[in-house]
Amino acid sequence: MTRWAALGRPAATAVAASACLALTACTATAPERTDAPISAPASPGVARPSAGGVAADIPPERWAAVRQQSVASLVHARLSAAERDDTRAWLAPLGGPSQAALRRVQGAVLQRMDAIGVEDLELADLRETTAPVPAPPGTSVEWDVRVSLSYRIRGFDTAPRAFDLDLTLKADPVRPQQMGITASAPSGRPQPWDLDGLRVRRSPTALVLAVGDAARVEEIARRARTAASRVAAVWGSARPAVWIAPATDVDAGRLLGRAAGQDGLGGVAAATDGPLTPGERAGADRIILVPKAWTSLRPDGRDVVMTHELTHVTVRGSTTRAVPLWLSEGFAELVAYRSIDLPEKAVARPAVALVRASGLPASLPADEDFAPGTGTLQAAYGLALLALRTLADEHGTRAVVDLYRAAAGGLAVPSDRLDDREGIVDSALQTTMGTTRGRLVKDWQTRLRGLLG
Repeated sequence: MTRWAALGRPAATAVAASACLALTACTATAPERTDAPISAPASPGVARPSAGGVAADIPPERWAAVRQQSVASLVHARLSAAERDDTRAWLAPLGGPSQAALRRVQGAVLQRMDAIGVEDLELADLRETTAPVPAPPGTSVEWDVRVSLSYRIRGFDTAPRAFDLDLTLKADPVRPQQMGITASAPSGRPQPWDLDGLRVRRSPTALVLAVGDAARVEEIARRARTAASRVAAVWGSARPAVWIAPATDVDAGRLLGRAAGQDGLGGVAAATDGPLTPGERAGADRIILVPKAWTSLRPDGRDVVMTHELTHVTVRGSTTRAVPLWLSEGFAELVAYRSIDLPEKAVARPAVALVRASGLPASLPADEDFAPGTGTLQAAYGLALLALRTLADEHGTRAVVDLYRAAAGGLAVPSDRLDDREGIVDSALQTTMGTTRGRLVKDWQTRLRGLLG
């Protein structure tokens, strides 16, 4: 599944429902480093401000400006400490013995950030979510601030990735330079370094960030190598990827920005998430493995899922224009199942069942057919795969890659047609293959009809 950032590009779900197989995954070797799990108590929630407030004799405008400047200075100092892996400076604003639990949590966070390779930390914005209220002179006051930051992972990100942090701050208005932090927690979406017990393994092609034992880390690293080999065999290269394997589905949902209990993860074994700017290549994608569905898959099913997601990451990092979901998801399935020896009817079972019940579709799957919870999701993946296999059988896999590259940015398109994704694909079909959508649909329907027997 590729979950597009909130920039007008659609979301879809990647499911390898037919991939519950019992074959052995390929292996390879590459230089790697494994760090022991870095543990600490779970991050506490953001504390509410106390009843204390700002001294009434300090002009509110002056105090507000001083607060803003002091918070910015404090945040910049902590970011600099994180870049240097300076534990003393990182923990300095967290107070003394009364903040022991927070200091333990934040010390572990810094260790995980260093192990992951976090760099280029920058402050983008800060805004108060609660402000201190008036109080007697000499009284320390508390207030809440939401800090917007960005970072990159060394060796993997070519673009920054944003995140928000909620802080509760405490200071005496007369001495704002002595400001301290009394609570710190992710705002909404946590980052990998917020996962307690995280293990880190880095190689030239994969950064594995997993909660669990060493065997789990090794399996994911091994399958990441297999996926990279399979993607490169079709696309020509595979992008180095960041793989995150949290301990629970709840953690996976939070990493993907989904609230507890929110629909959309049921049956999904992995999802790709990352920011996209129109006209630019993706440069900070993450692949999140969803534990419950992931563990239900047999070995080659896991390879299919990881190859599918790495196809998305590689394509997103190589192209600049969105394509219809039947093309993007169908292509990812084409690559993922290319090395799998399984009857086509088994691979596309949900699609065949839908056709048997409802008749031959008159057109290729629409984007809305890929929406979670619609009941057509798995069938849409199968139908998209069969459409791409139809093109590959007729014109060759290389031509399918050329088609995708053309539709996703290689084909010159007038600016007033950039939103017409289907029309752009039609032009690319003619340019790269000398065929039409009508011919594709007719051949696709013939293929579907043959699977009904």
